[in-house]
Amino acid sequence: MSDDMNISEMLADQLERLFAREVTSSLLSGAEQGHFAAALWQQVSEMGVLEALASDIDGGSGLGWSEVEALLRTSGRHAAPIPLGETMLAAWLLSQAGMARPDGAIAVSGAVWTLDATGAVNGADPLIAWLPECAHLLLLARGPDGDQLCLFDRAALAFEEVETIERTPAASLALVAQLPLAVAGAIGIGPMGLLPHLAALRSVQMAGLLDRLLALCVEYGNTRVQFGKPIGKFQAIQHMIAELAGHAAAAQVAGLYACRQIDSGHPDRAEFGAAVAKTRLGSAATRSSAIAHQVFGAIGVTDEHQLHYFTRRLWQWRSEAGSEHAWSAWLGQHAIGADGAALWPALGVHAA
Repeated sequence: MSDDMNISEMLADQLERLFAREVTSSLLSGAEQGHFAAALWQQVSEMGVLEALASDIDGGSGLGWSEVEALLRTSGRHAAPIPLGETMLAAWLLSQAGMARPDGAIAVSGAVWTLDATGAVNGADPLIAWLPECAHLLLLARGPDGDQLCLFDRAALAFEEVETIERTPAASLALVAQLPLAVAGAIGIGPMGLLPHLAALRSVQMAGLLDRLLALCVEYGNTRVQFGKPIGKFQAIQHMIAELAGHAAAAQVAGLYACRQIDSGHPDRAEFGAAVAKTRLGSAATRSSAIAHQVFGAIGVTDEHQLHYFTRRLWQWRSEAGSEHAWSAWLGQHAIGADGAALWPALGVHAA
């Protein structure tokens, strides 16, 4: 077993124990009421998880996306109400560009912005997760000298908070001739900018949440007694949980696939991996949420149970970084645009 895998497994184990202890119903409820989980964020920061993707030269662990997949999936499994994945992504991008990660949480925009000759950034993004609670914003802008990573001080931005299904902080932002705090050349970013990376992140987090839904349904099926026996003994419930297990397993594979495509270093493969993962995870989230609420019945939408925190987070993540409909349309256009004889070999290359 490699040292990198040992580091990844150690961090994932520490993160699992931390979230299992700290991410409670009261913490999730507080986050939805506008109370940032500052204590949890501080503990995560002290663990060194945020720099897991950054190079060891920049004080990071130098891990690949496939190696931190378990970390991201763990954050999703607990619906941890902090911008962990976004800050890890930002730290990785800044490290590649030779920039140090500033203190505090970092939000990431999936839109492709414009950088003009004066160095000002223009554009808009209708939804940037966690922006109101972050110290900085990172985005990709295209200008005369190519792609540039632009870092902004969040306090200097005029954003508008938006309400989401999951009720955690998010904002829309429009920049007109706004000068960034720092600019650095972007490395290995394709035509779609940072959107595929955010889509891969959301896919892995959604896979973690689906695994959590499965565990909750299995536990409830074994303990909830109706008509003199656990409801898990009824064949209809067994069929639904078996279907949910299939979705959860496929979701984890799809998320890991997207991570491996980013690790390949080829932007086109990163885009293809994101499209496959987000398409699969979107449909899985829809059906799996419905199954979970059928198994739990009315209690699943009450404050007595955590289920609704997880399903609402799934529904929100399903729409972020491109919906399954948008990504499946991209896949269809990709297939149609390729020469018929080249389609199968292309699929083989992406699957490798």
